[in-house]
Amino acid sequence: MKKLALVVLGLSAVSLSSYAAEEVSTLTEFFNADGEVTTVDNYAVYETSRQYLKNQELVGVNKFLHKRELTPTDKQPVVRMNRDTYYSMAVINVSQGATITLPEIPEGKYMSMEVITEDHRIQPMQYGSGTFDLSTHSGDHVYVIVRTDATFTKDEVHKIQDQMSIDAKADAEFMAMQVDEKSFEKVEKNLKMEMPKLLKRDGAQATFGMFTSPEDASKEMFTKEKYAVGAAIGWGGAQLDDNIYEVSGNFPADTCHQATFDDPKNQAFWSVTVYNKQGFMFGEVANVSSNTAEKNADGTYTVSFGCGDDAVNNIKTENDSGVFNLAFRHYIPSQKVRDGFRVLPYVKVIN
Repeated sequence: MKKLALVVLGLSAVSLSSYAAEEVSTLTEFFNADGEVTTVDNYAVYETSRQYLKNQELVGVNKFLHKRELTPTDKQPVVRMNRDTYYSMAVINVSQGATITLPEIPEGKYMSMEVITEDHRIQPMQYGSGTFDLSTHSGDHVYVIVRTDATFTKDEVHKIQDQMSIDAKADAEFMAMQVDEKSFEKVEKNLKMEMPKLLKRDGAQATFGMFTSPEDASKEMFTKEKYAVGAAIGWGGAQLDDNIYEVSGNFPADTCHQATFDDPKNQAFWSVTVYNKQGFMFGEVANVSSNTAEKNADGTYTVSFGCGDDAVNNIKTENDSGVFNLAFRHYIPSQKVRDGFRVLPYVKVIN
């Protein structure tokens, strides 16, 4: 009887703990010591809930949070953000139908709309102006990211952002169960540590399968492993047709590196961004893109990393973590890139 009583008491304690978790609508309330325990299998959903709640806490549901400047060093909500585009984000209730309208922009300029579902599945991007229907296979809400060309002046992009609009028939907020912070942080840290292993194993295809939708052909690439790691190292990443990513391992920050490479000839543009060990930008000049880089006489590009102010297209690399890593992005990648062309293999130490 004593053993049975102990078992019953133990089960009661577990039940009371789980019942202590509540559904919440703000990031402030999201983490709770009695919240749901994070595992590799549910991490992507919980990280997505965190991102939804973060945006919703700032502006509510069905409203845009416009980033009026390129991502500042001291305000990076997720790892591996960049300064390639201006960001506008919204959590939208699509349960009774919703649309988003984007204004006209000059020909040749970049503007994309990405939809992220509650379980961190990524729909194909929409480009340019128009009114777009929003839907989801999971839950009642979606998270929308609009990326607008960084070559616009602040006044120009502010005018464009102010013309973006959302029409949603339902306005109930997104709700998420509370999550235990310690288990969340532990799983996230471990997942980030898997990326170097994926790079070593899969090379140029390391990010393939991370950002997919169950409703289109990208679902064939989905793996649970890549799905979980992708949410940890690059939440909100795009499908391969829209953006191909190259993510490097760590390089010593006190050593000059350069890459000289052929023009990838992407339909939009390419960019490379420098991060610290934790995956955050640390310098005011953190990236170079085909919109800003000086070309070589033969049509190739050379980008320098930690090689001094006189070096061509140089990005400083010294930071407190002692190392740096790179993310190379191909926006609307060319067939050449889809067929396997990569820039990171050209990164070399310069003595």
